[in-house]
Amino acid sequence: MLVVKFRYPDTEKTGLAVLDGVCISSGKEVVVKTDRGEELVKALKVYEVDEQTLEKFGLKLEDLYTVVRVATEEDRNRFADNELFAVDALEVCREKVSKHQLSMKLVKAYTTLNRERIVFYFTAESRVDFRQLVRDLAAHFRTRIELRQIGVRDEVKMVGAVGMCGRICCCKEFLECFQSVSLNLARLQGLPPNPSKLSGTCGRLMCCLKFEEANYLIREHLPEVGETVETFQGTGKVVDINVPLEVVIVEIEGKGRVAFPIREFVTEDEWNAYINKVKEKIDDRFSCFTRAGVIGNENSGRA
Repeated sequence: MLVVKFRYPDTEKTGLAVLDGVCISSGKEVVVKTDRGEELVKALKVYEVDEQTLEKFGLKLEDLYTVVRVATEEDRNRFADNELFAVDALEVCREKVSKHQLSMKLVKAYTTLNRERIVFYFTAESRVDFRQLVRDLAAHFRTRIELRQIGVRDEVKMVGAVGMCGRICCCKEFLECFQSVSLNLARLQGLPPNPSKLSGTCGRLMCCLKFEEANYLIREHLPEVGETVETFQGTGKVVDINVPLEVVIVEIEGKGRVAFPIREFVTEDEWNAYINKVKEKIDDRFSCFTRAGVIGNENSGRA
């Protein structure tokens, strides 16, 4: 069975669809039938899987959508028109938000390919009673309306921003979903557990602390900083461990600080155990799968 992992155009998150007789390759635009209607999405990668593989990720065949067709020129033109329509729809929604004096910040509007539904994403400090707003929007656009409250991490992923490293935020650039990030990850990586210095553009702990976690699992097999170790150049004290460069810095009397490969301090069994753990961590092909519209908080409404 062939399945394609695709990216939703509105939330930047990923979904899965079955290739039923449709031949595509990575990077192609396809039309997928989701819970929201037909959507033009970008295919990220095609996998050949069986039901056992899906079960490994807690999925069932009925959880997957179906690829309707490879996107045509007409589909792409309609999608471009819908993007312009969504910009105008967002302005209409802003006027109605102001009219109802609601404390909410609109982030984005999105409509499916055939405009069966318009989705408005917003952020707010608390829950918002937008029932009358939804009714007004439904009367104005005469189609199904959905409002979804999202978190600040979702907002950055959808809109995009530049991180403190000077690059586009990882959530926008390549991350498919968000995972829980804690200060324990900072300690594992030898960073000071100071939230103010480890927070990203969204104000939450940086995502890189989590997706780089697997690399630092080798630390449990390495000596601690300050520990005395035996090396082929003599006895010394560990003064630093640089996991990205895979070196342990040892200060040896008469020789100063000497860099040794981390493999010098782990056995073959420990190294293999570490590699297996890394493989388990990165084998997340379908772990970020979301159904259409599943994003952020549960505060949502539709009409």
